[in-house]
Amino acid sequence: MTRPMDAVTDDAAVAPWLVRLGARAMRCSAGCRGATVFLRCPGGEALGTATHPDLAVLAALQEDTGEGPCVEAARSLRTVAAVDLVAEARWPHFRVAALERGLRACTAVPVLAGGATATVTLYAFRPWRLTAPDREAVTVLAEETVAGLLRERARTGAEAEAEQLRTAMLSRAVIDQAIGIVTHLLDCAPDRAFDVLRVLSQRTNRKLSAVAAQIVRAKGRGSTRELRRLLDEVRAGAA
Repeated sequence: MTRPMDAVTDDAAVAPWLVRLGARAMRCSAGCRGATVFLRCPGGEALGTATHPDLAVLAALQEDTGEGPCVEAARSLRTVAAVDLVAEARWPHFRVAALERGLRACTAVPVLAGGATATVTLYAFRPWRLTAPDREAVTVLAEETVAGLLRERARTGAEAEAEQLRTAMLSRAVIDQAIGIVTHLLDCAPDRAFDVLRVLSQRTNRKLSAVAAQIVRAKGRGSTRELRRLLDEVRAGAA
């Protein structure tokens, strides 16, 4: 069953790309009356969109049963077509479900880019064949969409990494300031001051950076007695 795709971005960010791809693929495919887009990333995460609820049901059915044009196209990386489902012997479960919804033909076009596979499946209400030029247009659209998503993923990842680094640097600076204050207040070595902050963090169940920030804000005022007691404990434990 399809599950949320969080390896690229969250669903809210990815879905509009796939919706636009399905709509554009329909417009450039004469005779097509509906489309589904299924995207699977290298880590296995996947997301699908459909232009109609009935088509979403068909996409889910294919994932559940492991049969159907979309699944076969993604597996083989070849375009898979059924010109008339009435005469189609493949995919019995999919065939019945599609015909019950008035669908007579479909074509699944897969693309592979950056390790991600996108499959655009187009549907028609009468016997129909996707022309070669239209297939090429759908392929180009799908490749552009996957490439755009991967670029967005890289940008978002780089921004998140930069923010994490910035936060770590700020935390380190605050901890260093707190060590300096405790060293001065208790007239001890910096490594002992750090041990005092660490023990205080454990005792209060707060992050070390939060403990350090509080000491820096107060400049150590009001906490000298407690800090000295902790220093005595640290020294006793090291003895």
